[in-house]
Amino acid sequence: MAHPTRLGTPGLLAAVVLGTLGGLTIMIVPGFVGLVGSLTGLDDQSLGYVASWDINAMAVAIGAGTFLISRFNWRHLALLALAIIGIGNLWTATCGTYPAVVAARVLAGCGEGLAIAVSFAALGSAPNPDRAFGIYLVVGLAVSAGILVVLPALQVSIGPSAIFIGLALIAVSAAAVVKWLPTHSSMSAANALDGVSVQKVLTVAGLAGVFLYFIAQGAMWSYFERIGASNGIDPDIIGQAMGVSSFSGTGGALVAVLLTNRVSRAWLLAGSGAISLLSFWLLMGTVSAAQLFVAGILFNFGWNLAQPLLSGVCAEADARGRVVVAMGCIQTVGFGVGPALAAALLTGHNFVPAAWMSTAVLICSLAIVLGGLRARGLQALPHNSAVP
Repeated sequence: MAHPTRLGTPGLLAAVVLGTLGGLTIMIVPGFVGLVGSLTGLDDQSLGYVASWDINAMAVAIGAGTFLISRFNWRHLALLALAIIGIGNLWTATCGTYPAVVAARVLAGCGEGLAIAVSFAALGSAPNPDRAFGIYLVVGLAVSAGILVVLPALQVSIGPSAIFIGLALIAVSAAAVVKWLPTHSSMSAANALDGVSVQKVLTVAGLAGVFLYFIAQGAMWSYFERIGASNGIDPDIIGQAMGVSSFSGTGGALVAVLLTNRVSRAWLLAGSGAISLLSFWLLMGTVSAAQLFVAGILFNFGWNLAQPLLSGVCAEADARGRVVVAMGCIQTVGFGVGPALAAALLTGHNFVPAAWMSTAVLICSLAIVLGGLRARGLQALPHNSAVP
């Protein structure tokens, strides 16, 4: 077989499919929370914990995957991941109690995390990794947006159990494209960079900032659907708001790409933070359908504007890419912790305390990252330089 370690066009398609299936729960988490709620009848607090268990299991599997991809054939790992996702979703379709659905989602989360690890490894082996990851992001956002739009209607027409069965069948069907994946990385240990130091200030600031940032975002996005439902907004309108929100994320990522060479990273991060904070404020108290739409658009626009910038901070901290790999696990853990913290603050259908928590955590996150960027800049100055 020619060039089993190079990612051609078919391999790119396989990696995108695998990564989209692996990240689907995170991408549609508000719809996922509503879907599990319809299936089990659990209260809002319990649903937050279910989402947290799924995402945290995913994070652990991503961490394990960073070691597995250097030791095992990627195609075999991909097939294992898809099988676990399929079994987890089939099990979920039969659940009616909190312990059962948590167990099923932990299993599915393990498969999802392994799928993401293999997908990212494959995308990173592309001749142009930036373009490969960009295609993955666009496809993932488009697919998740479409699912969020049709999900409320699907719940009514076929029911939540059938939807989870359908997801299991899609995972099994995706095995057909695994043969196009590379078998392993073309980068050997001999190609690794030597003598490259880690910038400790940026490492700490980047990882801590990403962790807190995803706690804030995960808390609010997980309960986006529930906030709309608690305000009596029609389920179809909520689904449309979530879909439009996901599509707006593409715009945020595009702005980051276009402006990173023209505007400083610090100013873009500050701007993204302001946009996110405004979206949190719109989701406090009584929320109208129009507010939900605007909040959703701002939410994902700000989020996807910030993500490439935060990745850039972590990439700059270590040229070998070790910090960026760690970031993938850290952000997933943070995104899983967010719903649990929000659930602990819920009192009935009052989401205001959770929104204020997200506001405070996001401000802390950006303060840490911006402080790290400033400290790095000061360290780079000559000792006799005047600092304004």
